[in-house]
Amino acid sequence: MLQQFQSNSLQLSKQVGTPNAPGGQFGEGLFSELNPVYYSLLKAGRVFSVASYNIATVTAFTGGAAGTPLVGIYNPSNSGVDLVLIQSRLAVRSTGTTAGVMGLDFWLAAQGSTSPTGTQTSARQMYSGASSGSAAYAMVNTANTGALASTALLPSFSLGNVTTTAGVNVTTLAEDHRGSIVVSPGSYLAWGSYVAMAVANLDIGMVWAEIPA
Repeated sequence: MLQQFQSNSLQLSKQVGTPNAPGGQFGEGLFSELNPVYYSLLKAGRVFSVASYNIATVTAFTGGAAGTPLVGIYNPSNSGVDLVLIQSRLAVRSTGTTAGVMGLDFWLAAQGSTSPTGTQTSARQMYSGASSGSAAYAMVNTANTGALASTALLPSFSLGNVTTTAGVNVTTLAEDHRGSIVVSPGSYLAWGSYVAMAVANLDIGMVWAEIPA
């Protein structure tokens, strides 16, 4: 966003024109966040999320075609929007009986115009709460049938070495992406665990904004 204005600096004595915005000591602009960071996007109905709770079985995912990541998102090639990731969340109540280590990664593929056909989870608009309006085809902890093989993009959460016996491994993790991951039209993004888990207890969520491409 480009802003142009003339500031009124307390330090500079020679002023040309009429100042229309308060300035700092060196003539820099002063800004105030009257609204929270994402409020305008939420109010405009452009922020969506998917979530799942009490996930007990997690399939290992390392980018294979038609795999089963925790979250898979396809952006249709004709959507007209970019999916701009805002945040991912992971709540671990127990890693179950099989995970000696636990880590998640992001994977990306150029899917093109052919949509995956895995069981869809409708994204929920974060302002209205309606489970409609998103351009994304989201799949949560299900086989992403038809998805192409993907390439590692970025690492996500990792808990290192955790117990392999049933027990409580409590933590809540939140990752602010700040737009560093974008799913462009025709792309497929997967967020998956590189180890399988059984008898686990996980809550997951992902939030993104849909911005005209």
